Amino acid sequence: MILSLIDDRRAVTRYACLLATSAVVRAGAVLTLVPLLSALFSGGDALFWVAALTVLVAAGWALDHRVADAGFAIGFELLGGLENRLVDRLQRTPLGWFTTERKAEGRRALTSSGRELCQAVAWLVTPAANALLTPALVGLGLLPVAPALGLVALAAVPLLLGALWASMRCVRAADDSYASASGEAGERIIELALAQPALRAAGRAGTKGTAVGRALAGQRAAALRLIGYGLPGQLMFGLASQAVLLALVATAVLAELGTPEIVALVIVAVRFVEPFTTLADLSPALQNLRGTLARVRDLLEAPVLDGSRPAPDPGAPALELRDVRFGYEPGRATIDGVSFTVERGTTTAVVGPSGAGKSTLLALIARFHEVDSGSIRVDGHDVRDFDPAALMGRLGIVFQDVYLFEASLRDNVRLGDPRATDEQVRAAASAAQLGELAERLPDGWDTRVGERGASLSGGERQRVSIARALLKNAPILLLDEATAALDTGNERAVVGALEASGRERATLIIAHRLSTIARADQIIFLEAGRVVESGTPAELLAREGRFAAYWRQRERAAGWTLTEVATPTP
Repeated sequence: MILSLIDDRRAVTRYACLLATSAVVRAGAVLTLVPLLSALFSGGDALFWVAALTVLVAAGWALDHRVADAGFAIGFELLGGLENRLVDRLQRTPLGWFTTERKAEGRRALTSSGRELCQAVAWLVTPAANALLTPALVGLGLLPVAPALGLVALAAVPLLLGALWASMRCVRAADDSYASASGEAGERIIELALAQPALRAAGRAGTKGTAVGRALAGQRAAALRLIGYGLPGQLMFGLASQAVLLALVATAVLAELGTPEIVALVIVAVRFVEPFTTLADLSPALQNLRGTLARVRDLLEAPVLDGSRPAPDPGAPALELRDVRFGYEPGRATIDGVSFTVERGTTTAVVGPSGAGKSTLLALIARFHEVDSGSIRVDGHDVRDFDPAALMGRLGIVFQDVYLFEASLRDNVRLGDPRATDEQVRAAASAAQLGELAERLPDGWDTRVGERGASLSGGERQRVSIARALLKNAPILLLDEATAALDTGNERAVVGALEASGRERATLIIAHRLSTIARADQIIFLEAGRVVESGTPAELLAREGRFAAYWRQRERAAGWTLTEVATPTP
């Protein structure tokens, strides 16, 4: 499985040949003990066999060095290429594929798999392969010297491997359970760290009775099961090893050979069993390696978003949804038969109660998830026909939850167009009302904003995201509560900048503020995943339907104020 991840087949072939040759030399050194010890115990001339053993041992050392070099070369190729392959695959994988468990597995694979596999080739694969090949070759070599002993040795190879496999099988289920529990514990610990402000404000300290406490308890229980399941396996393999050794010694003693030969064969029998002991010692690490390979394989086999770069159809709407249906869970529709069109140069506002599916619509348009049925068309082409990079080139997206990188303010804005000049970055930032912010930061545009933009307020982070969208200047703009954290003055300025910068741009905006909704050319009122009403703001208000009721409710909420109530004197 490891070697299948290597693209350089010549390096793999070289490594395999060196490994096989090394095993042959090791087996030859063990078999040389038979004539050498026979000569020593019988008083014969052992000089030739001493020389032969010396040559074989020296050749074995030299080959081991070459095998190690070849193994590390393969390992470093894995280290250099595997992480890039994983990142490339994950960048083209639908976001809906990433469950919580898969996110944890992906994080583990990206942070440690390359290093683990790099080390595994030289420190696990090589000794494990030698431990498998050498006893079989020793058994073959014994056939001309002591046929009965050779047959017993060859029969013992599958017996010991079967006992070892059974031993590992005992702990496999427990190991999978422990890996799952460890992933869950890791996720909960990260969640605990991110939720510290809310937990401390609520006076919630400690882990007792919490999700992280339950996850840690589950991890401890899984670790105990892993230890418990390992003991029967170790006992089984130990008994099998002793039985094989006893059978080999008994066969050597019963053979019609002289005492020197019998002593030599007994020593060879002991050396025959040694590699299996080494293999048993490596089995926990091999089990971990199996889990690593399984994670890597699952990620490399993850579904990807394919497509091409279709030319825009000038006569088609910029954005069109046709009977779109989608659900996060089978049988539960989040989007249920939604259809509408957004023409170039117009703004469509999607409004409705929380949980209506508004943000899901934007995620489907961006192809973060695939629709269950129906189609979403951009410039006349189904989004599923687009290469992900080509689709993203047509879309500018501002989500409510803004992600900023631990980089400078300038670099975070330039993410919208990495090729933009400093002047273009400043112009986009100025339109998004970021100029004043840059002036008061200690290092101006070079000020680092902290992890996830921690040094900026929510409104400032949103303005950075809007500046990115302005800098990208894509023909279709998707806004998810993009101005929710802005004050009224900044909101008017930002919305005005968006309108002025894209006369031919199609804009789809999710909004709750009446000032934003009133400027839209078309309103889509979404409820329970369905389009309840659609039309211009004036048309919908005149209908006195769901939108009109929503509008009046928002108007009343906008007029709410907090007043001081005098406390009665007791």
